[in-house]
Amino acid sequence: MLQLCSSTLPLLGISAFGPAAAASAIGNLLSGSLHSSSSFAQQQRQQQQQRHLSRDALAGQPTHYTHPNVLGPDELAPGLHISEFQARRRNLARLMPPGSIAIIPAASLAYVTGVIPYPYRQDADFLYLTGVQQQSVAIIQTDGSAGYRFQLYVPSPDTEKERWDGAWVGQQAAQQVFKADEVYSILELPARIQQLAATANAVLFDFDRHNSYQFQSLRQSLHEAIGKGKTMPLRPHMHRLRWVKSPGELALMRSSATIAAQAMHRCMAVSHAGVHEQLLATEFEYGVKLAGASRLAYPVVAGGGADSCTIHYSRNDKQVGDGQVLLMDAGCEYHGYVSDVTRTWPVNGRYTAEQRQVYETVLEVRRRCLEAAVPGNTLGKVHQLSVQLLSEGLRDLGLLPRATLEDFQKGLYREFYCHSVGHYLGMDVHDTNTVGPHRTLEPGVVMAIEPGLYIPDHPQFGAYAGIGVRIEDDVLVTHSGAEVLSDAVPVDPDQIEALVGAAAGEARLSASTASSHSSSDEPPVVFRAAVA
Repeated sequence: MLQLCSSTLPLLGISAFGPAAAASAIGNLLSGSLHSSSSFAQQQRQQQQQRHLSRDALAGQPTHYTHPNVLGPDELAPGLHISEFQARRRNLARLMPPGSIAIIPAASLAYVTGVIPYPYRQDADFLYLTGVQQQSVAIIQTDGSAGYRFQLYVPSPDTEKERWDGAWVGQQAAQQVFKADEVYSILELPARIQQLAATANAVLFDFDRHNSYQFQSLRQSLHEAIGKGKTMPLRPHMHRLRWVKSPGELALMRSSATIAAQAMHRCMAVSHAGVHEQLLATEFEYGVKLAGASRLAYPVVAGGGADSCTIHYSRNDKQVGDGQVLLMDAGCEYHGYVSDVTRTWPVNGRYTAEQRQVYETVLEVRRRCLEAAVPGNTLGKVHQLSVQLLSEGLRDLGLLPRATLEDFQKGLYREFYCHSVGHYLGMDVHDTNTVGPHRTLEPGVVMAIEPGLYIPDHPQFGAYAGIGVRIEDDVLVTHSGAEVLSDAVPVDPDQIEALVGAAAGEARLSASTASSHSSSDEPPVVFRAAVA
């Protein structure tokens, strides 16, 4: 088990800002979430009033009533009004067969150990349709015309359980806050499902959601519908709806991408020869959460040296040596929408000649792929372009002198580039994957574009051995071309060297000063990984 040891607070991330910048960042966070002392007082009064509400009136999550500093009237997420969720349900009903039902369970809890749960993360399809951030089951029932009914099945009140976990959504709040047409106890779900499925023309449900809330009960209740061939998957309809983002969703995605990019910018700014991978991973997580993100989008990849070639490296357990690059792949989740950003930089502030050649090869491919990310093209064609361009780059680098361009294009490139150039992005990191790479791109689609080259750490590649470079950005398709949402962190190698070089120089000066005062009784600051 990896344990991190540090003897000073600055190594947790405050040093990335400096006192003034840290104070400013904390001030911005507080002002953005509280606005003013009067708003804070108002929030306290409303929370006190909430204690006197009936159990059924509790929403179990932030609302405008409890968090007016975060949510506007009838908003379920910043900028997302309840009417948008109603429109989403209406759009799903239009895609469903007449007289059918769609069953959408929430995510179930995952546990660290015993009764200790991980922080809850809602299922993306369920959250998209309902705005509910708690465990429950939703049913959309079409009536054969353009209408639909929204049923929500919520856990029954349990005083002892609520003592531990807090109160969850009550039946009154389910109707008033989330606009459910009908609300039932989760205990009624099996009998109700059987009744609805018996009269429905079709039942839309994803039977591969084994870890969803009440999955076993739902599957058993649908046994007869399965036997009659009534069931069909729901996910393709949901992904079709979620693929193109609304203006409100795009605002949240811009914020998520900006938060991640700024945190990565800070990671560059504190890098130096000998920096620890875990320090940078911690710096990133600290930065995004300070800016308002609820969680990381996925474990931070902070691979130094030859580990920059490991696509999903996440051990982050070593120091990065002088002359090595650091590849960081990281993102955050902001009110349900995620980001995914990658940069590669020299920790000492200066690319070697070979590192810069590989980097500039990938950078040019990124530029060309962004030009191709336009309405009418497809993600699949953008990937084909990346293969063509990276194959040309591999030939020009001379890594395999006897290999021709045709050899690389026929598959040899996979030794150096083993993943797709991108994926759709939204409420999940690999979002709406049933849409596929051959769907014609439309304005409002967001995707990650991430070309890369990974030179195996083998003597035959000489000074290129062990160099891994990936550049990844969150990209919005617009009528006028690609908009990079994550441009708050540089990609230009000269800008990167200037940013990292300043920090590396300060680190060398600090080390020199520390050595000149080696007789001091104060022990040196050490950040290390200790294996227990």
